[in-house]
Amino acid sequence: MNLSRRSFFIGGAAFASLGAFGGNRFFAVAPGVREGEKPRLRFGVLSDIHITRVGADEKMSAFGNNLTFKHALEWFRSQGVDAVVIAGDMADKGMDVNLLAVAEAWYSVFPDDKYPDGRPVSKVFVTGNHDWSGYNYGAAAAKMFPDKAEREKHILQRDMAGWWRRVFHEDYSPIYLKTVKGFTFIGSHWDMAQKGPGRRGAMFSLVKDFMSKNGGKLDPALPFFYVQHPHLKDTCYGSWAWGHDAGVATETLSAYSNAIAFSGHSHYSLTDGRSIWQGAFTSVGTGSLRYTGKPFSEFKQNTCENLGHADWRVDARKLMRQFGNTGDCRQGMLWSVYGDCIAVRRREFLSDLDLGEDWVLPLQSAEPRPFAFAEHAKRMRAPEFPAKARIAVSEMDARNRGGKSKDGKETIPSEKKPSFKVTVPPVAPDDKARLYLLEFVAKSADGKSQTKRVLPAGYNHSLKHKSSATRHVCYFRKDELGAGDVQFTVTPLNCFGARGKPLTACYKTKA
Repeated sequence: MNLSRRSFFIGGAAFASLGAFGGNRFFAVAPGVREGEKPRLRFGVLSDIHITRVGADEKMSAFGNNLTFKHALEWFRSQGVDAVVIAGDMADKGMDVNLLAVAEAWYSVFPDDKYPDGRPVSKVFVTGNHDWSGYNYGAAAAKMFPDKAEREKHILQRDMAGWWRRVFHEDYSPIYLKTVKGFTFIGSHWDMAQKGPGRRGAMFSLVKDFMSKNGGKLDPALPFFYVQHPHLKDTCYGSWAWGHDAGVATETLSAYSNAIAFSGHSHYSLTDGRSIWQGAFTSVGTGSLRYTGKPFSEFKQNTCENLGHADWRVDARKLMRQFGNTGDCRQGMLWSVYGDCIAVRRREFLSDLDLGEDWVLPLQSAEPRPFAFAEHAKRMRAPEFPAKARIAVSEMDARNRGGKSKDGKETIPSEKKPSFKVTVPPVAPDDKARLYLLEFVAKSADGKSQTKRVLPAGYNHSLKHKSSATRHVCYFRKDELGAGDVQFTVTPLNCFGARGKPLTACYKTKA
């Protein structure tokens, strides 16, 4: 089914609705879009729930329990979902007790896959690397069951199909299709039984054959939804995204302009505008219900680079600790499909706050694509500091992290040295000008300069969350700079690189 990129219509009325929107390619709506109008399909989307056990007398925020998952399901139930998608990494340790805890939460909210009034709700769950191999991470299974014979009985990978039937009461297939209210969902598991070169690429090559057999049966007038654990290469978050696949799924789905793909694995935040991508099809990063990932590749002072064997030296020299608790942010989405658009509500389940305005995907045609990165970047403004914001500079002793090579032959000691502490206030809260990072530049009178980037507090939360009101700090050692007075410049940037107006200050050093 090689669709023309202009052939995707949701009925003639939808095409006529172009005039109703004044030709606007993107339109924002409040939560509860089209109140009073029932969507044709509504479903919840989660990923990376990383459950280890049934929650007992503990906080929902405790690591590993199934209480946040249960809370998210209860909210989905209150919204009247027809299905729930989970894009992998359900059983954190890849053990039977983990998957049973997932099922306990599900069936406590949707007994027998139904609402209390008997309406059905569908599971669209796929496995991830933790479901298949988590038992081996940190020797988790061996610690739980020292006896090998007993241990083998509890490892999901040893009989995933059997456990899936016992726990979820349905057959397991590496790739499958479900129909919900006339809409198609395709789930592709992280099936380590698929051997071959670059194993992950061999795994998701299943989608190519599957779509060649089933793609022609799909209604080109409707979107369909594809789910796998790793990001589809060169789609959401861009070519640099950690944890993407080998590219077979991207190549295959590019023939279907009505495809919408969901993927997880990276734990990257839904507040990042690059978590939704539109090209030949639509691809969406699903965030994480366990903790938020911190993007690599931009050498931020309060993250870990983890990009290569020599990066330990970069981290060892940093004057800031790793970003604080990201387990206090647990994200998911609610998708509502109407006749002429899809409204996407992004949610954080510990604060119960929405993460921003709804995304709205017009369905009147395949083109234009409002969430193509270039188009999306045009609508996103640069973040700005408040009108009277100022830089504060003070002198102090700052300690670097320190570290050593894996072979122990090279060490960078952790030690205090005279430094500058540079502090700026929060940027003005604006969902269309979301702060992604801060660039701090220190330039001494002799022209020597240092540039550092900082991941801002609240980057993964609602702008209404208390963390979004946190001041931002960066440190510069004096021996990194030259002699004389120092000019500091701080610039806020959004996720597409748009730069707001910088703050500047000159610090007069003592003679």
